[in-house]
Amino acid sequence: MEGTRMSAWSSLKEAEGPMMESRQKAAMSVIIPTYNRADLLAETLRRCVDNAGGVELEFVVIDDGSSDHTPRVLEQFEKEIRSLVWRRTPNGGPGQARNLGASLASHNLIMFMGDDIQPVSDDFFRVHWRLHQAYQSDRFAVLGKCVWPHSAEKDVNFVMAHIQGYGGEQFGYADLAPYSWIDWRFFYTGNISLKKSAVSDWMVDGFDTRFTMAAFEDIELAYRLSKEPGGYRIFYDPGALGEHIHPYSVDSFVNRQFAAGLMAVVAARLHPELAGKIGLSELMHAVDLPWSGNSEARLSDYLSVIEGIKSWARLLEAQKTLGREAWHEDLLFCVFEIAFLHGVLTNYASATSNFSEGYRYILGKGMQRLHRVVHHQVTGSERFKDALLGVVN
Repeated sequence: MEGTRMSAWSSLKEAEGPMMESRQKAAMSVIIPTYNRADLLAETLRRCVDNAGGVELEFVVIDDGSSDHTPRVLEQFEKEIRSLVWRRTPNGGPGQARNLGASLASHNLIMFMGDDIQPVSDDFFRVHWRLHQAYQSDRFAVLGKCVWPHSAEKDVNFVMAHIQGYGGEQFGYADLAPYSWIDWRFFYTGNISLKKSAVSDWMVDGFDTRFTMAAFEDIELAYRLSKEPGGYRIFYDPGALGEHIHPYSVDSFVNRQFAAGLMAVVAARLHPELAGKIGLSELMHAVDLPWSGNSEARLSDYLSVIEGIKSWARLLEAQKTLGREAWHEDLLFCVFEIAFLHGVLTNYASATSNFSEGYRYILGKGMQRLHRVVHHQVTGSERFKDALLGVVN
C-alpha cells in the first residue's frame, strides 16, 4: 500500500512541474447546495473567503427551497462577494441543486462543497487547484478530508466520533490511505473537486434527480463515470482539510441511515449489479420469499426487538453514559445498520412482500453485531453471579 501511495503521489508531482510553469490563473467554481441553514451558510462563506489561499473563487450557491432566512443571507453576501452567484429552486434534493450549480459555473474546475464544511487553512482550495493543474484529465477528481470541529465550543459526542471512525457509517476517511487513488465509493460531495467537462450536460447527465435525499446520489454519479471509456479515478489528499459542522445524536443519525437505505434502493434499481456491491441482495431475497406458517404472527415481535435495540442506545445517550464502555461501539454499529436496512426494506418492499422474513433478516444482522454486547451484558454477568455465589456459599 505504501508503494501505491508513493507512486500515485509521484505521478502527480512529475506532471505538476510543467503545469506550474504555465502560471495559469488559479480559479475555480465552488458549488454549495443549501437547505434551511442560513446562519451556518453565512459562517461557511466567510471561512471560505478568509481561506481562499490565493485561488480566485466563484461561489455558486443553490438554495434548495429553504423556509428560513437563507435568501436574505444570500442577498447580503451578494453585495459583499462580487463573485457570488445564487439561485432559489423548489426543494428537490442536493443532487438537483448541484446540477444547476454546475451548469452555472464559469470555470471548468468545479468543487462540490457542503454548506456545513468549513476550510481549516489556506491549503483547502489551493490543494485542489494544484492537483488539477498537475493532472489535466477530466477523468479525475480530488477528494479532500472532512473532520469534526476542533473548537471547544462545538462538542464532538460519541455518536459523531463513531460514525467517522474505522468502518464508520458516514465517511470512510479512517480506512483510506492518504495520497492514494480510490474508487467511486468515495465520491463525497462535501469536499471534492473535478472538471466540469467530465459531464457533457449537467442538467441532463449529472446527478440523477430520482435521489430526492442526500444519500447515494454522489456515488451513483461516480459509478456511472467509472463505467465510461477511460474510467474515472479519485485522488485522496487530506491536505484539503475542512471541518464538518453537523452535530448528530442517536436519533438524528438513525434518521440519516434510514434515508440512506431508501436511496440505496434507488441506486440498485438504476444499476441492479450494485445491489450486491452495497449489501442489499440478501435482504431483497428475504423479502421476496413466499409467506409461510405463522410468519405473520412473528412480525410484531421482530419489530418490537428492533425498536428495543434502538431504544437501548437512546437511553444510554439520555443517561449520558453512551461511550463509557467498549461494547457501545458494537451497539451503535448494530443500531445504525438496522436503521439503514429498515430504509432499504421500506423502499424495496411491496404490499405483498414478506415483511416478516425481511425483519427477521434485519434482526439477524443486528444480532451478529450484538454478539459481543450480549456476551458482555448477559453471559458475562451471569458467570460473575455464579462465581460470587460460589464464594459466598
